[in-house]
Amino acid sequence: MDTLKLNSKQIQVAIDQLTVQPDGLNKLMEMALNSLMKAERSTYLEAAQSGNKANGYRNVSGFGIGDSLALQVPRDRLGLFKPMLLNIMKDQSDTLNELCFDLYAKGLTTRDIESITHRIYGQQLSKSQVSRITTSLCDAMASFRERTLADYYPIVYLDATFVKTKRERVSSEAYYIVLAVLPDMTREVIGIYNAPTESAGCWNDICLDLKKRGLQQVDLFVADNLTELDSAIERHFDSAIQKCVLHLKRSILRKTKKQHRSELVEDLATIFQLDNREDTRESLYLRAQHTSEKWYKRYPDLIKLSDPEFMSYYATYLEFEYEIRNMIYTTNWIERLNKAFKRTLKIRNSMPSVESVLTLLSKVAIDINSSTYQYPVSRLSKSHLFN
Repeated sequence: MDTLKLNSKQIQVAIDQLTVQPDGLNKLMEMALNSLMKAERSTYLEAAQSGNKANGYRNVSGFGIGDSLALQVPRDRLGLFKPMLLNIMKDQSDTLNELCFDLYAKGLTTRDIESITHRIYGQQLSKSQVSRITTSLCDAMASFRERTLADYYPIVYLDATFVKTKRERVSSEAYYIVLAVLPDMTREVIGIYNAPTESAGCWNDICLDLKKRGLQQVDLFVADNLTELDSAIERHFDSAIQKCVLHLKRSILRKTKKQHRSELVEDLATIFQLDNREDTRESLYLRAQHTSEKWYKRYPDLIKLSDPEFMSYYATYLEFEYEIRNMIYTTNWIERLNKAFKRTLKIRNSMPSVESVLTLLSKVAIDINSSTYQYPVSRLSKSHLFN
């Protein structure tokens, strides 16, 4: 067939007629990209060593507008020719992988991801393709959880959150979170672990893992009254422990009659005087003993408030500078982190596996580490943490 000689105006008319047809724009993109790659091969072969020549085409798919493109990649006999457009398509593929990572990390299922990628890119990803992408994400998140830690953190928060997870059947399982404050007063999630239920053995394993990954010294651990946590910490670290004051108050008030709660709230506020710069452990113990004597006949469990050993775990914040006591007398920070986890997980009634939960929690942690947690929470330096 003779080569057509069309002027620019005729070519423009032909393009306009093509693009108004259904899927015409994608057809035009296919023709243009195929022609560019063919021309690039011709230029390459002209400059290449003798003996090399064109050797047909291979079919690949590219991203179009609402549909995939059928592209023909030119080949040469020696297999040396690589069109520049392949790099562009690789970038598109990397972008698609990143999108799948983010969608999966937001809690979407593989079926949701298939639907979204098809609607945006016109690329129908199979479940196996999405599974390979999410497996790659799982590997990256596992590396995050196993990374080497600094040897020293001034403050470490510990807590457990529960997620419905499928093993043989669906049940709520404990996921343990470790949040650290760095010497520059920024924060970082340094540990995410799973165990079916809270137990002393689990906390022991977590402490061992933190040490294995490099942690040697912590000035203060902050936690709720979690099962056997204090003994596990004391076994592995020479550190102070602060148990959450708000959790203690809530625990007491849950077991109190409604008509007594207002008065007891005031008495508990008297024990924990966060606004009293000059407060001491001894003064706190005396106020707690007074409250215990006042209430224990009605509520025998409140006899524990008169026990200095019990109360010592709730008064540790008094050893620290007044300016940071509000940061350490509760587990509020890590509870806020758990709420961020829950927002990601609430899309699903339950998770298909432990690994899927760990992956999603890890992705949320990485995002928060690189955003909110990179900003210091206090101007105090490490040298001013203790009185």
